[in-house]
Amino acid sequence: MTQLVDGKGIAEEILRDLKSKIAALDFTPRLVVIMVGDNPASASYIKIKQKRGEEIGVTVDVQHYAADINQDDLKKEIEKFNSQSDARGIIVQLPLPNHLDRDTILNAVDPKLDVDCLTSENKQRLIRGEPLYLPPAAAAVMKILEYYNIELTGRSVLIVGSGDLIGKPLSAILLSKKIPFQLANRHTENLNELAAKADVIITGVGKAGLITGGMIKDGAVLIDAGTTGSDEGEIVGDVDAQSVTGKASLLAPVPGGVGPVTVAMLLENLVKAGP
Repeated sequence: MTQLVDGKGIAEEILRDLKSKIAALDFTPRLVVIMVGDNPASASYIKIKQKRGEEIGVTVDVQHYAADINQDDLKKEIEKFNSQSDARGIIVQLPLPNHLDRDTILNAVDPKLDVDCLTSENKQRLIRGEPLYLPPAAAAVMKILEYYNIELTGRSVLIVGSGDLIGKPLSAILLSKKIPFQLANRHTENLNELAAKADVIITGVGKAGLITGGMIKDGAVLIDAGTTGSDEGEIVGDVDAQSVTGKASLLAPVPGGVGPVTVAMLLENLVKAGP
């Protein structure tokens, strides 16, 4: 029997706690969201952040810029928000148009306000084991494992994907906790062999059906943090949920697993952000 992670339920618990903390503050935390262009998926993700933020008493201030804005102008806009005292967090909604250099724009955010943890300084702090905040998606994975009492020490852990949102930060977190793991990416030729031995598989590639029931051992824990669009226009994960059902002991599905918890962890970072 495969247990499905209730990401919405976990997120609601986190948000209830944040709401009580925000009610005790003498100010309203403000999250500035920088959106460039009209990516429908980005707009959808921002609406979710707005809704969850407003539910707990956070102001989510979406700043929308034309897709052809030049890099220097966008940097100046971000730097303007850095100095506004009521802005407790700034995020740049990705992806950005191709003419903008991703790292340059992300690094325009003051690291103290970088609640997405995507500036170079905050990535380095995470690697050193001195993070101001944990990256929301990686923190969501850890929260889910903790919620379901999944012990990683002494178990075979496999991270699939080495991207900025899941693979790299999660690797840094596990290293800081001295938890051994293996990492597979696009250059890994023996993924099937690694998956067959893994007790816990955390994947964040964005490739539909990458992990199937035939690849995993009985009782494996699967945390799916990869998202991509299906041919039918639905959001799907890296794990072929149908084929692993009945074989995996726990599955964080897409949608409804890591995603809702990620938004909650982002808002938790915002509440942690000091003046």
